[in-house]
Amino acid sequence: MNDPTDQAGKNAKLRKVEFLALAEELQSYILSFLPWQDILRCASVCKALRQTYISSSELQYIIELGGQGLLPVRIADPGNHTSVSQRLQLLRDKAHAWFQFNFHTHSFQTFSIEEQFHDVTISLADGHFCLWHRETEDSENWAKIVPLLPKSSEQTVERHWPPESLCPVPNAYIVDVYMDPAQNLIAIAYGVNDDTIQEGRFYVDLRTLDGDGIHPQAAGQTLFLSVHTAQDNHDLFTVMEDLQLKGFGRHLALQCCPVFNDVVSTPRVPWWLQLWDWQHSTRSNSNLSDMMVLQSIDFCFVGNDRLLLVSDDLKLYSIEDMSRQPQLLACYSFPFPVKRIQCFQPTTDIAHGSQMQMPAQQTMWTSDPEHRLLCCVVFHPSPRLAFAISTKIFFELDSERVGEKAVTFPWEKWGPTNARLFQDPWQVCVSGNRLLQVFPGGARSRYRIHMMDFSPLAVERRQGLGLVVKKPSTIEINELGKTLTTSLPYVEVVSDRVFDAIELIGMWVDTDRIYLAKMMDPPDDDPGDLRMDQLEVIEMSSGLSESLS
Repeated sequence: MNDPTDQAGKNAKLRKVEFLALAEELQSYILSFLPWQDILRCASVCKALRQTYISSSELQYIIELGGQGLLPVRIADPGNHTSVSQRLQLLRDKAHAWFQFNFHTHSFQTFSIEEQFHDVTISLADGHFCLWHRETEDSENWAKIVPLLPKSSEQTVERHWPPESLCPVPNAYIVDVYMDPAQNLIAIAYGVNDDTIQEGRFYVDLRTLDGDGIHPQAAGQTLFLSVHTAQDNHDLFTVMEDLQLKGFGRHLALQCCPVFNDVVSTPRVPWWLQLWDWQHSTRSNSNLSDMMVLQSIDFCFVGNDRLLLVSDDLKLYSIEDMSRQPQLLACYSFPFPVKRIQCFQPTTDIAHGSQMQMPAQQTMWTSDPEHRLLCCVVFHPSPRLAFAISTKIFFELDSERVGEKAVTFPWEKWGPTNARLFQDPWQVCVSGNRLLQVFPGGARSRYRIHMMDFSPLAVERRQGLGLVVKKPSTIEINELGKTLTTSLPYVEVVSDRVFDAIELIGMWVDTDRIYLAKMMDPPDDDPGDLRMDQLEVIEMSSGLSESLS
């Protein structure tokens, strides 16, 4: 009688022989359906499959994309004939350029925003600087969008909105402005002053960046709230504070937290967040509300259907069904109570799917939401701490456990292996898997930029450039009398150039460039009057620097 175990082994060997007997092109085609890690495993255990991998630009491109935490983007231009081998080489060259971090050769021109730096909210999106000036006692609000060093083939928007053009209705006051050049969208959150009381009701106006009409993909011109935003407590608060309008693709979200007259007796204040699918409805039942510690909350989108609430802990919500309140999926506890926190996430290399209004802005790849970096900066306890967190943990939930009851993960279960902790960074920026931080550079008021790349291929194939950090690192938090150990691997490169504080009053980063806001002539009479006199743009893909006037 034949041994069943022996027969199974023979069948497995036979299948292996049958696969290796296929033409190399067919082997490559079949392997291309595997995850990039499995392709590498196959190539490492079989000489024949390794040769197939070496001979196939397609397989190498899949691995390069996956290892860098990227997703391919379908190119709609029929005239684009960039071969896979060319894309592969370009992708490798771009990654390699970041490990050189050479700032020696650069030039810059003047780019003035003509206002105090601390009164202007500045964001970087799809190759554009988006600026919004908050109204003060001395000046009115305005908005501006400026393209930064575009290529001749790219479509751009350059526009300035004076106060009268921003206000959608009479007696309106603007609370926040969000711009998305990839979707040709400007969203304006505003309230309306009533003759009797300020009711605390807010609205969002949707327009195109390059025109004054309603956005063609919007369900309507105005988004309405489904909650009355602390109207029942209007006698307790003075102004609506911490109003933030954020977006991701078809989603928009407005957050509000009021400032109370008596902060001592109201340590926790009502907080709410309203979400819309602005392309399909002007009203939404998707909202969150709670009592929160003042100045201890932020939020961000994690992919197209998940929202992360950053407060005493990280709360992950599903926003796939916008007809109901977000569904709590999991809670990730911090190792200690936090009082002030801010979330930094990449926003300049995110694909918006097939709804993009400016096709010339499309690229060959985009950051993968499931393999991206998130940075949470905690300002108290002091000194400040930066948590670099891999977003993969938000997509590794057990599907059988999710849906009935939210899963709670203590810090010890998720933090040490999925995060890396840094102490007292002066500034922080995130792009894809890269984290840029500014730390003191030896002499007083002198700083260096540190680039940390957390992508798997950066750690494995740095080609002798940068410092690979795999060992756990421990940070002492004296104010709490405790230590924290984290071990998420990364490669670190430190800038060869040292900067003065006035050269780094602002910093932004995208997939190819670093943008440094500089104050060349600080005023003697008013040191607090920070003005961005120059913007230095460092082109990482070529090692050259450019600038904008």
